[in-house]
Amino acid sequence: MSRSSYELRMRLFRPLVSGLLGMTLLLPATFFMLTLLARIGFGSKTLYRYFAPSFLQSPFDLFALHKAQLILGCVLLSIVVNALNVLEFGLERGKWGWMICVNYRRNWLNTAIIFQGLVLLVVLALYTLVQHIRY
Repeated sequence: MSRSSYELRMRLFRPLVSGLLGMTLLLPATFFMLTLLARIGFGSKTLYRYFAPSFLQSPFDLFALHKAQLILGCVLLSIVVNALNVLEFGLERGKWGWMICVNYRRNWLNTAIIFQGLVLLVVLALYTLVQHIRY
């Protein structure tokens, strides 16, 4: 196997793996949003009451794994994994020294997952803010 064919495979394989990992990491937040919509739309309380109290715990222990920390952590990890695949950082010699250059790779799947993760993160932050003001 030549070096160029290995690089071609990695260039095609890496965005797919990070995209699938990102979609998997967004599942807990998506499931919580679906239970919230079922609570608002249909009045279903069982699943919602299983998730919601973890968002209302006031003192978060930093190293205890609450459901809310798992949900928010998975969303943040999904955004970071896909952003590292879309953005490529490097050093280049500039006029007065070294400069950091940022290149953008056009991967629609990874960009869509980043966008969905940011939307979920904003909605979860607004939900948490409303719940803390409410109680």
